Amino acid sequence: MKKKILGLVLIALLATGCATAHLENGKESVVTFNEGGISAEDLYNTLKEKHGVQELITLIDNELLSKEYKETTEESKYISDVISSLKSSYGDNFETAIQSYYGVKNENEFKEYIRLAYRRQLWEKDYAKSEVTDTEINDYYENVAIGDIEASHILIKVNTSDDDAKALQTAKDIIAKLDKGENFATLAKEYSEDAANAEQGGSLGYFNYKDHFDKNFMEAAVNLEVGKYTKTPVKSQYGYHIIYKTNQKEKDILENIKDSIIDIIAEEKIDSNESYMTKAISGLRKKYDMKITDSDLSTEYNNIYGE
Repeated sequence: MKKKILGLVLIALLATGCATAHLENGKESVVTFNEGGISAEDLYNTLKEKHGVQELITLIDNELLSKEYKETTEESKYISDVISSLKSSYGDNFETAIQSYYGVKNENEFKEYIRLAYRRQLWEKDYAKSEVTDTEINDYYENVAIGDIEASHILIKVNTSDDDAKALQTAKDIIAKLDKGENFATLAKEYSEDAANAEQGGSLGYFNYKDHFDKNFMEAAVNLEVGKYTKTPVKSQYGYHIIYKTNQKEKDILENIKDSIIDIIAEEKIDSNESYMTKAISGLRKKYDMKITDSDLSTEYNNIYGE
């Protein structure tokens, strides 16, 4: 991928007069023979037809996103974690795998591939946040926002479809034990498969929508009375939960939670629109008044992106 990008950059330089060798017809050359040769214009037109728009888009986004974001500790860690994970999965076949699946030549090129994807996601989130209106913020605060909830849970995981009925029955049996007066924390230590908190009696501490808990889990926790536990198992993407709500704070003033509300609404905009990334990146290019001056590339770009 990067090799193609560098090729287009080189051609662009040649086309602006950086080459010194010329063919008999006056065109700047990239290859000469004892008679004739290949001109920069011929090579440019060939690569443009085969790879033009997609490679140009990569160049554009790299350029514009580098104006928006500089390298951070978080970005470097993200890139390092992705590479470490793939090396762990593919072992000695790591370079072969990234060449095959991502079209890159080596690890350094792959780092730049990941960096671009990471910054595109940053921009998508920032663009979505910029689209959040005061009306949406106020509506969310009045109708959805709640005070932080304190709760514990017992999780029975579902690993395969065959485990579903078994997990559901186990959760029901635990609820029956609670109905008989058994201690929730004791049962959590014995049965819960959430290793992060089972030994703490299933305690999740305080949480809110900003913590991105499973939708079904959050709905059950919100509707549960303080001091009560769910009488039926709550199904989530992880399995079946029994939730015990121990406290709920008063809703904070809007000023203190406004940023969290904007984050949540922005995530909803992204999740509800599969093509939101395309919309966001289009917005980035418009912000910088991008114009493609090559008419063929401009036409192909407009055909793809409808601009």
